[in-house]
Parts: sequence; structure tokens; C-alpha cells
Amino acid sequence: MQAGLKGAMLLNKSLVLCLVLGSTAAVAAEPRAVALDEALRLAEEASPSARAIALEVERARSEARATGLWPNPEVSLVREESAGTVERFANLSQSFPWSGRLGLEKASARSAVAGAEAAARQARVNLRARVRESFIDLVQAQERTAALEAGRSRLGELVEVLRAREREGESSGFDRMRLERELAEVEVDLLETRGRLPGARAVLGALLGLPSDGLVASGSLAARGTLPAPEEVRALASARGDVIALDAEAESAELRARAGRRRAVPEPTITLGTKTTEAGRPDDRGPVIGVGFSLPLFDRGQGAAPARMLGALLRARRAALAGLAAAEAEAAYAEVVARREAETAYSTPGDTEDLVTMARAAYEGGEMRILELLDAYRTALEVRLKTIDLHAAARKAEAALDRAAGSEVIR
Repeated sequence: MQAGLKGAMLLNKSLVLCLVLGSTAAVAAEPRAVALDEALRLAEEASPSARAIALEVERARSEARATGLWPNPEVSLVREESAGTVERFANLSQSFPWSGRLGLEKASARSAVAGAEAAARQARVNLRARVRESFIDLVQAQERTAALEAGRSRLGELVEVLRAREREGESSGFDRMRLERELAEVEVDLLETRGRLPGARAVLGALLGLPSDGLVASGSLAARGTLPAPEEVRALASARGDVIALDAEAESAELRARAGRRRAVPEPTITLGTKTTEAGRPDDRGPVIGVGFSLPLFDRGQGAAPARMLGALLRARRAALAGLAAAEAEAAYAEVVARREAETAYSTPGDTEDLVTMARAAYEGGEMRILELLDAYRTALEVRLKTIDLHAAARKAEAALDRAAGSEVIR
């Protein structure tokens, strides 16, 4: 009796454990759908890339707070004893950098912060464009997979019909074999497309800081909006964040060079304190006042030359980048126009589903051979796949235009 009771209890525990594990597995396998707006928000707020961009700006700001500070005062306590006489000195010394060097160093640090902020602005644009491209890759792979699955299902149904007809002697083995060959071709394409899904999920998940398992892009490949005028894109490209960053970095280097030259100016040091002499009683006490100047024997402002050369180098890089940014924006704009025209032109002809319906009816009525029916099926599938690829290419071109212009120009 007790053995039966224990067995029933163990069975109940096993059933409960199976139910718990089954529900946990179901939750783990549940897909995580993410829309484009949510993906962009996650990339900007919670992704490792966004954190790195913010930390770069904070690093520049912390360096600015630590730049241009006055030198610390020095306190000295000295005791000297000679021939029964004891002398004690308590002094406070402070250097006064009156040459204006510290002000220039602070201005240089502020320019460096402005450069870091401008570079971060461009980095965020690049991050959003990268997220868009990865999102497009995943949507493209999902839609191609769905189209190929539909094509495989349609061919599979027709193969089953022909097999039944062949058994009844109403169809030739050639028609079935030709359809099976076409079905195998579609199956291979489907397997290749499915193989791209994990990679697309992994890249998007890494950008968003999300696990890639079950990640689904919830969206379409439709056009985002209207294009601005070319003049507006050129103006945005000329003020791109990385171009402005080089301007600010060059200014920072030039200010640092000016500050370096000021090191050749002697800086005074004022010393105040007291001196106490013990040579019997009472003690003698008196003030100590001193003035000293630094002698620029070793550091004569030689550090200004490298900073000055760095400023010239950054100015040259800025000029080269500005020209490249203008060319990239012009090329990206032309590609977006061409891609949009291509997807519009390709969608103009009639629906291929009508072609498949007519071909199927003609084959059923004996007016068309199997090769002609397969051509209609293949055409419909190829048109669907090419339409997906054209939409994806146009959306990627729009993301590239945002990157080239340094701003989201299509809304």
C-alpha cells in the first residue's frame, strides 16, 4: 500500500517536472519580434556601441576638467642645527603661471570636447544606418524564405497531383520527373536562404544587445519617404559630424601649440613663511618672503612644434574628408534615385499570379505542355524574389545616403 502511494507521488512529481520543463522550453523558443523603430531606440539607448560612443565623449570631458589647473602649492618644514643654534623654517610656495598658458590649455581641451561631440554625432548616424541595414538584411531573408516556401508548397502540390494521375495512367512520367527536378531546385534555394537567417539575426542582435535566438524583424521593405533636394543633401554633407570633428581637433592642436610656446616665459614662484631661531631664550621668530623665477633652460616650448604640425595635418585631413563627403553624398543620392526608379519600373507590369492561373488552366485543358507551366511557376517565383531584392537594395541605398549626409535625410 505504501509502495503504491510512493510510486504515485513520484509519478506526479515527474509529470509536474515535465510540465515545467515543457513550458520553459516553449517560452525560450518563443520568437522575439522587433520593429525598426524599437531597434533604432535600443541601439541608441542600450547597445554596447552606443555606450562606447557616450564614453568617448565623457572621456574628452573628463580630460577637459583636468586640464589647465593651477600647480599645487608646496609646503616645506626644515630644521637646521649648528653650534647649539636651532633654526626652523615653515614655508608655503606657490607658482603663478601668468603667461596665459593655462587659459590656452583650457581652450584647447574645450575644442577637443567639441570635436568628440561632433564625432559622436556622426558615429550615432553610422550606428543607426548600420542597424537599418542589418534590419533590412533580416527582413529580406525572412521574405525570401516565405516566398520560396510558398513556391515549394505550390510545386509540391502539383507533383502530388501528377503522381496520382500517373498511377491512373492519365499523365506521363516525364511531367512528374520534370516537376520533381524543379521542386529540388527550389528546395536548394530555400535551404540557402534559411542558412542566411541565423547570421542576419546574430548581426542585428549584436547591434541591439539582444539574444539572436528567435529574433524576428517585424516590418517591410517599403520606401521610407520622399527624397530632399540635392542641395540640401550637399549642405548636410559639408557639415557632417566627422568633418566638424576634424575642424575642432585641428583648433585644439593649434591652441595646444600656442600654450606650448608660452612655456618659454619664466613663471614666478612666491614663498611665504616663518623662521624660528633657538639660541638660548627667548626664541627669535621672523617672517620669510621670497620670489623665484623658473629658468627655461630645458623646456623652452619645444612641444609646440609637434602640436603645430598636428594641427596642419588635421586641417589637410579635414579638406580631404570634406571633398570625399561631398562626393559620397552625391553618389549615394544618385544611387537612391536609381534604385527607387528600378523598383517602381519592375512593379509596373501585371500580376504574375494571373499568369500562373492562366497557365494552370491551359495545362489542365491540354493546351500547354509541362515546360510551359513550369516556366509560368518559375517566372512568378523569380519576380517575387527579384522584387524583394530590389526593395532591399533601395532601402540599403537610403541608409547609405543617411551615412553620407551625416543625418537622416529621408523621413
